[in-house]
Amino acid sequence: MRIPTPIQALSAAAALALLAGCSSGSAIAPGSQLQSHARSMSHGSSMANPVGQLKLSQHPSNAKHIASYDSCPASGTIEYVSDASNGAVDIFAGANFTSGETPCGVISGLSEPQGLAVSHHKLYVANTTGLDVLRFPRGATSPDMTYTDPSCSGQYPADVTVAKDGTVLATDIISNACSGGGISTWTAGGTLVGTFPNAAGANSYFLTIQKNNTVYYDDNTFSIYSVSCPAGACGAASSTGATMAFPGGLRSATGEDVVLDDQSATGGGALTTFETFPGSSASCPLGASDPVSYDFNHHDKKAFFADAGNFVATEVKYNDGSNTCAAVASVVMSGQPIGVALDVPGGL
Repeated sequence: MRIPTPIQALSAAAALALLAGCSSGSAIAPGSQLQSHARSMSHGSSMANPVGQLKLSQHPSNAKHIASYDSCPASGTIEYVSDASNGAVDIFAGANFTSGETPCGVISGLSEPQGLAVSHHKLYVANTTGLDVLRFPRGATSPDMTYTDPSCSGQYPADVTVAKDGTVLATDIISNACSGGGISTWTAGGTLVGTFPNAAGANSYFLTIQKNNTVYYDDNTFSIYSVSCPAGACGAASSTGATMAFPGGLRSATGEDVVLDDQSATGGGALTTFETFPGSSASCPLGASDPVSYDFNHHDKKAFFADAGNFVATEVKYNDGSNTCAAVASVVMSGQPIGVALDVPGGL
């Protein structure tokens, strides 16, 4: 994703040097140097691929202090896009992006918001360097629930998803005191169920949960893993055998296919569909710079993704199993977009 705001002045060479350790595909357990970065500068919480890191270093800016507001419609489709560099989530109204569109609302005052999810018209934000997950009812600019995991002196949540029973699950890319990442889970009411370390000692990135409580997640071993997490009690994880060029967002498509947003796939990133593992059934290039994560509108077969390298959020046509993702429109972000989530009529 991005170099967190406190270290935007860090040189591209240094940023890429830290990421180079990921390119081997081996599990990386953050050592004392990375833990120091995590505590003092939050560097270990970054999930940008090298292109996204480089683009940010070429686009330095001080975080903009944007006042929260919400003039969005109370019903109908809206799109949330996290702006990690400005500590905000922008909200766009309508089923489609349009050229020159501006946000109808902004939730500000966040701390490197990255992965997003919507469940029952409530927005969940992985507030990474705030060390928590925040929940916002539709139309609200202040959270009505905060989910924290104090284990290992604080976890850095990177992505979030919600099970059908309301259980909240977040990937932790790093912590302040332990090696590697993991998954934190809570009841809907905010009670911590458990902390489940990454079995490979790696940094956990994105996740999705299916109707049978199977969770799929990716990490910096450049692989996808599965684990059963009924009511947030996760068991032992196993590798699916699926790999990618660089881990990105995961969603469950119609029929419970798993669709990966491979940030560094050929063609400017790609949405890769897995009907079975480990082989993919289709992969459509996105033509982006760093498409970090995305969300579906299943009703009209559209996907919306955050392009951190070009500082835009983009809408494409998507059919499950298709090898094409035709671009529809993009909206320009004031900072670096990372996460996307849709609130659609009738959606859970």
